[in-house]
Amino acid sequence: MSYCVVVTESTTTTMLELRRTVRADHSGDDIAAGMRALYDLAARTGLAPSGPPSTTYLGMLGPGASTEVDFGLPVTDAVLDGAAEQVSLRRVEPALFAGTRHHGDYNHIGDAYRALDDWIHTSGYQPVGPPTEVYLVTLEQAVRPGDLVTEIRRPIAADLAVRVSALFADTVSEIRKALAEQGFGVMTEIDVRATLRMKLGVQIDEYLILGACNPLLAQRALTADPRVGLLLPCNVVVRADADTILVEAADPVLLLRGEVLHHADQLELRAVAREARDRLAAALEIMGKRLEAAEKRSFDQR
Repeated sequence: MSYCVVVTESTTTTMLELRRTVRADHSGDDIAAGMRALYDLAARTGLAPSGPPSTTYLGMLGPGASTEVDFGLPVTDAVLDGAAEQVSLRRVEPALFAGTRHHGDYNHIGDAYRALDDWIHTSGYQPVGPPTEVYLVTLEQAVRPGDLVTEIRRPIAADLAVRVSALFADTVSEIRKALAEQGFGVMTEIDVRATLRMKLGVQIDEYLILGACNPLLAQRALTADPRVGLLLPCNVVVRADADTILVEAADPVLLLRGEVLHHADQLELRAVAREARDRLAAALEIMGKRLEAAEKRSFDQR
Protein backbone atom coordinates (compact mmCIF):
# COMPACT_ATOMS: atom_id res chain seq x y z
CA MET A 1 0.00 0.00 0.00
CA SER A 2 1.31 3.47 -0.88
CA TYR A 3 0.85 6.37 1.53
CA CYS A 4 0.38 10.06 0.77
CA VAL A 5 1.58 12.42 3.53
CA VAL A 6 -0.15 15.78 3.91
CA VAL A 7 0.86 18.68 6.17
CA THR A 8 -2.18 20.32 7.77
CA GLU A 9 -2.89 22.84 10.52
CA SER A 10 -5.49 21.59 12.96
CA THR A 11 -8.34 23.76 14.20
CA THR A 12 -9.14 24.75 17.76
CA THR A 13 -10.94 21.84 19.39
CA THR A 14 -12.40 21.00 22.79
CA MET A 15 -11.17 17.49 23.57
CA LEU A 16 -12.47 15.05 26.17
CA GLU A 17 -9.53 12.87 27.19
CA LEU A 18 -9.29 9.70 29.22
CA ARG A 19 -5.90 8.20 30.07
CA ARG A 20 -5.63 4.44 30.42
CA THR A 21 -2.97 1.75 30.32
CA VAL A 22 -2.84 -0.38 27.19
CA ARG A 23 -1.04 -3.75 27.18
CA ALA A 24 0.62 -4.84 23.97
CA ASP A 25 -0.57 -8.42 24.37
CA HIS A 26 -4.16 -7.27 24.95
CA SER A 27 -4.19 -4.03 22.94
CA GLY A 28 -7.38 -4.83 21.05
CA ASP A 29 -9.36 -5.48 24.23
CA ASP A 30 -7.81 -2.55 26.10
CA ILE A 31 -8.46 -0.07 23.29
CA ALA A 32 -12.04 -1.27 22.87
CA ALA A 33 -12.61 -0.92 26.64
CA GLY A 34 -11.06 2.55 26.60
CA MET A 35 -13.31 3.69 23.77
CA ARG A 36 -16.41 2.39 25.54
CA ALA A 37 -15.39 4.21 28.71
CA LEU A 38 -14.75 7.41 26.76
CA TYR A 39 -18.16 7.42 25.06
CA ASP A 40 -19.89 6.41 28.30
CA LEU A 41 -18.23 9.37 30.03
CA ALA A 42 -19.34 11.74 27.27
CA ALA A 43 -22.92 10.46 27.56
CA ARG A 44 -22.99 10.73 31.38
CA THR A 45 -21.72 14.30 31.31
CA GLY A 46 -23.94 15.43 28.45
CA LEU A 47 -21.05 16.13 26.06
CA ALA A 48 -21.92 15.74 22.39
CA PRO A 49 -19.18 14.22 20.17
CA SER A 50 -18.18 16.57 17.36
CA GLY A 51 -15.62 14.41 15.54
CA PRO A 52 -13.98 10.99 15.32
CA PRO A 53 -12.22 9.44 18.36
CA SER A 54 -8.45 9.10 18.65
CA THR A 55 -5.68 7.51 20.68
CA THR A 56 -2.29 9.05 21.46
CA TYR A 57 0.40 6.63 22.60
CA LEU A 58 2.65 8.21 25.24
CA GLY A 59 5.28 5.47 25.04
CA MET A 60 6.47 2.53 22.96
CA LEU A 61 4.19 -0.51 22.84
CA GLY A 62 6.53 -3.44 22.24
CA PRO A 63 5.82 -7.14 22.82
CA GLY A 64 4.99 -7.84 26.46
CA ALA A 65 5.06 -4.14 27.34
CA SER A 66 2.38 -1.61 28.25
CA THR A 67 2.09 2.14 27.93
CA GLU A 68 -0.18 5.02 28.88
CA VAL A 69 -2.61 6.02 26.12
CA ASP A 70 -4.75 9.15 25.90
CA PHE A 71 -8.19 8.35 24.45
CA GLY A 72 -9.59 11.52 22.88
CA LEU A 73 -12.99 12.62 21.65
CA PRO A 74 -13.77 16.07 20.20
CA VAL A 75 -16.85 17.44 21.94
CA THR A 76 -18.97 20.55 22.06
CA ASP A 77 -17.87 23.18 24.60
CA ALA A 78 -18.86 22.33 28.16
CA VAL A 79 -17.56 22.23 31.73
CA LEU A 80 -16.65 18.83 33.16
CA ASP A 81 -17.28 18.55 36.91
CA GLY A 82 -16.53 15.74 39.30
CA ALA A 83 -14.53 13.64 36.85
CA ALA A 84 -11.90 11.12 37.84
CA GLU A 85 -8.30 12.26 38.04
CA GLN A 86 -7.30 10.62 34.75
CA VAL A 87 -10.03 12.47 32.83
CA SER A 88 -9.60 15.96 31.39
CA LEU A 89 -11.46 18.37 29.19
CA ARG A 90 -9.10 20.78 27.45
CA ARG A 91 -8.90 23.24 24.63
CA VAL A 92 -6.53 22.05 21.91
CA GLU A 93 -4.96 25.00 20.11
CA PRO A 94 -4.17 24.92 16.36
CA ALA A 95 -0.99 23.03 15.55
CA LEU A 96 0.86 21.78 12.49
CA PHE A 97 0.89 18.05 11.87
CA ALA A 98 1.87 15.59 9.18
CA GLY A 99 -0.67 12.90 8.51
CA THR A 100 -1.33 9.86 6.37
CA ARG A 101 -4.28 7.50 6.09
CA HIS A 102 -4.24 3.73 6.46
CA HIS A 103 -7.05 1.79 4.78
CA GLY A 104 -7.85 -1.64 6.11
CA ASP A 105 -7.32 -3.58 9.33
CA TYR A 106 -4.65 -2.83 11.89
CA ASN A 107 -2.34 -5.76 11.10
CA HIS A 108 -0.27 -3.66 8.69
CA ILE A 109 -0.75 -0.20 10.20
CA GLY A 110 2.96 -0.20 11.04
CA ASP A 111 3.62 0.39 7.34
CA ALA A 112 1.79 3.71 7.61
CA TYR A 113 3.86 4.73 10.63
CA ARG A 114 7.09 3.90 8.81
CA ALA A 115 6.02 5.83 5.71
CA LEU A 116 5.14 8.86 7.84
CA ASP A 117 8.40 8.75 9.81
CA ASP A 118 10.43 8.34 6.59
CA TRP A 119 8.71 11.36 5.06
CA ILE A 120 9.31 13.54 8.13
CA HIS A 121 12.97 12.50 8.21
CA THR A 122 13.56 13.91 4.72
CA SER A 123 11.07 16.79 4.76
CA GLY A 124 12.86 19.51 6.70
CA TYR A 125 10.40 19.07 9.56
CA GLN A 126 10.93 17.40 12.90
CA PRO A 127 8.42 15.61 15.15
CA VAL A 128 7.49 17.55 18.30
CA GLY A 129 5.15 15.10 20.00
CA PRO A 130 3.79 11.56 20.05
CA PRO A 131 1.68 10.20 17.18
CA THR A 132 -2.11 10.08 17.30
CA GLU A 133 -4.42 7.63 15.57
CA VAL A 134 -7.73 9.16 14.46
CA TYR A 135 -10.38 6.57 13.66
CA LEU A 136 -12.26 8.03 10.69
CA VAL A 137 -14.10 4.75 10.01
CA THR A 138 -14.29 2.55 13.12
CA LEU A 139 -14.93 -1.15 13.62
CA GLU A 140 -18.55 -0.38 14.46
CA GLN A 141 -19.00 1.56 11.21
CA ALA A 142 -17.14 -0.80 8.87
CA VAL A 143 -18.89 -3.61 7.01
CA ARG A 144 -15.60 -5.29 6.08
CA PRO A 145 -12.08 -4.91 7.53
CA GLY A 146 -11.06 -3.18 4.30
CA ASP A 147 -13.54 -0.37 5.07
CA LEU A 148 -11.56 0.78 8.12
CA VAL A 149 -9.83 4.16 7.74
CA THR A 150 -7.28 5.35 10.30
CA GLU A 151 -5.39 8.62 10.04
CA ILE A 152 -1.99 8.75 11.75
CA ARG A 153 -1.06 12.28 12.76
CA ARG A 154 2.28 13.49 14.09
CA PRO A 155 2.79 17.08 15.34
CA ILE A 156 5.70 18.68 13.52
CA ALA A 157 7.70 21.89 13.35
CA ALA A 158 10.19 23.20 10.82
CA ASP A 159 13.85 22.56 11.61
CA LEU A 160 15.61 25.46 13.33
CA ALA A 161 18.48 25.37 10.87
CA VAL A 162 19.72 27.45 7.96
CA ARG A 163 22.54 26.60 5.55
CA VAL A 164 24.37 29.53 3.94
CA SER A 165 27.19 30.08 1.46
CA ALA A 166 29.13 32.75 3.33
CA LEU A 167 32.31 33.28 5.28
CA PHE A 168 32.27 31.82 8.78
CA ALA A 169 33.04 35.17 10.43
CA ASP A 170 30.30 36.94 8.44
CA THR A 171 27.79 34.29 9.44
CA VAL A 172 28.66 34.64 13.13
CA SER A 173 28.34 38.42 12.90
CA GLU A 174 24.94 38.26 11.20
CA ILE A 175 23.43 35.68 13.56
CA ARG A 176 24.52 37.80 16.52
CA LYS A 177 22.77 40.84 15.03
CA ALA A 178 19.62 38.87 14.19
CA LEU A 179 19.45 37.35 17.68
CA ALA A 180 19.79 40.81 19.24
CA GLU A 181 16.89 42.07 17.11
CA GLN A 182 14.75 39.26 18.53
CA GLY A 183 15.67 40.18 22.11
CA PHE A 184 18.44 37.61 22.65
CA GLY A 185 21.78 38.41 24.16
CA VAL A 186 24.75 36.08 23.72
CA MET A 187 25.74 35.09 27.25
CA THR A 188 28.36 32.48 26.36
CA GLU A 189 30.59 31.72 23.39
CA ILE A 190 32.49 28.46 23.04
CA ASP A 191 35.01 28.06 20.27
CA VAL A 192 34.96 24.26 20.07
CA ARG A 193 37.59 24.12 17.36
CA ALA A 194 40.10 26.17 19.40
CA THR A 195 39.33 24.27 22.61
CA LEU A 196 39.89 20.83 21.08
CA ARG A 197 43.06 21.99 19.36
CA MET A 198 44.47 23.41 22.60
CA LYS A 199 43.37 20.61 24.97
CA LEU A 200 43.68 17.54 22.74
CA GLY A 201 45.69 18.59 19.74
CA VAL A 202 42.72 17.62 17.56
CA GLN A 203 41.87 19.55 14.42
CA ILE A 204 38.23 19.98 13.37
CA ASP A 205 36.36 22.39 11.12
CA GLU A 206 35.18 25.74 12.49
CA TYR A 207 32.59 25.17 15.20
CA LEU A 208 31.14 27.82 17.52
CA ILE A 209 28.45 27.51 20.20
CA LEU A 210 26.58 30.69 21.19
CA GLY A 211 24.52 30.63 24.38
CA ALA A 212 21.56 32.92 23.63
CA CYS A 213 19.15 34.22 26.27
CA ASN A 214 16.09 36.46 25.99
CA PRO A 215 15.80 38.08 29.46
CA LEU A 216 12.05 38.66 29.29
CA LEU A 217 11.30 35.09 28.26
CA ALA A 218 13.82 33.73 30.78
CA GLN A 219 12.13 35.68 33.59
CA ARG A 220 8.71 34.30 32.65
CA ALA A 221 10.05 30.76 32.45
CA LEU A 222 11.95 30.93 35.74
CA THR A 223 8.89 32.33 37.48
CA ALA A 224 6.88 29.36 36.25
CA ASP A 225 9.55 26.88 37.34
CA PRO A 226 13.06 27.73 38.68
CA ARG A 227 14.35 24.41 37.30
CA VAL A 228 14.07 25.81 33.78
CA GLY A 229 17.58 27.18 34.32
CA LEU A 230 18.78 23.64 33.57
CA LEU A 231 17.71 24.24 29.96
CA LEU A 232 19.22 27.71 29.62
CA PRO A 233 20.67 29.33 27.62
CA CYS A 234 19.38 28.40 24.17
CA ASN A 235 22.35 27.05 22.22
CA VAL A 236 22.92 28.29 18.69
CA VAL A 237 25.60 26.40 16.78
CA VAL A 238 27.53 27.86 13.84
CA ARG A 239 29.66 25.24 12.09
CA ALA A 240 31.39 24.57 8.83
CA ASP A 241 29.76 21.76 6.85
CA ALA A 242 31.48 20.83 3.59
CA ASP A 243 31.49 24.01 1.48
CA THR A 244 28.75 25.77 3.45
CA ILE A 245 28.07 27.12 6.93
CA LEU A 246 25.25 25.55 8.95
CA VAL A 247 23.51 27.52 11.70
CA GLU A 248 21.31 25.48 14.04
CA ALA A 249 19.38 26.36 17.18
CA ALA A 250 18.20 24.09 19.96
CA ASP A 251 14.40 23.88 19.84
CA PRO A 252 12.89 25.13 23.16
CA VAL A 253 9.67 23.23 22.46
CA LEU A 254 11.56 19.94 22.12
CA LEU A 255 13.74 20.67 25.17
CA LEU A 256 10.61 21.18 27.25
CA ARG A 257 9.33 17.73 26.26
CA GLY A 258 12.29 16.06 27.99
CA GLU A 259 12.31 14.53 31.44
CA VAL A 260 14.06 17.43 33.23
CA LEU A 261 10.82 19.33 33.88
CA HIS A 262 8.50 16.34 33.71
CA HIS A 263 6.30 17.46 36.62
CA ALA A 264 6.32 21.18 35.87
CA ASP A 265 3.26 23.33 35.26
CA GLN A 266 3.47 23.10 31.49
CA LEU A 267 0.94 25.74 30.43
CA GLU A 268 3.07 28.87 30.90
CA LEU A 269 6.31 27.09 30.00
CA ARG A 270 4.82 25.88 26.73
CA ALA A 271 3.77 29.42 25.86
CA VAL A 272 7.29 30.70 26.60
CA ALA A 273 8.88 27.85 24.62
CA ARG A 274 6.69 28.55 21.59
CA GLU A 275 7.55 32.25 21.66
CA ALA A 276 11.26 31.50 22.08
CA ARG A 277 11.08 29.09 19.15
CA ASP A 278 9.32 31.65 16.98
CA ARG A 279 11.94 34.28 17.81
CA LEU A 280 14.83 31.92 17.10
CA ALA A 281 13.24 30.92 13.80
CA ALA A 282 12.83 34.60 12.91
CA ALA A 283 16.49 35.28 13.73
CA LEU A 284 17.64 32.43 11.51
CA GLU A 285 15.42 33.59 8.67
CA ILE A 286 16.66 37.20 8.95
CA MET A 287 20.28 36.06 8.99
CA GLY A 288 19.76 33.81 5.98
CA LYS A 289 18.09 36.54 3.91
CA ARG A 290 20.79 39.09 4.73
CA LEU A 291 23.63 36.77 3.82
CA GLU A 292 21.83 35.74 0.64
CA ALA A 293 21.36 39.41 -0.31
CA ALA A 294 25.02 40.15 0.43
CA GLU A 295 26.10 37.23 -1.76
CA LYS A 296 23.88 38.50 -4.59
CA ARG A 297 25.34 42.02 -4.34
CA SER A 298 28.84 40.59 -4.42
CA PHE A 299 28.01 38.53 -7.49
CA ASP A 300 26.44 41.53 -9.30
CA GLN A 301 29.56 43.63 -8.67
CA ARG A 302 31.90 41.14 -10.29
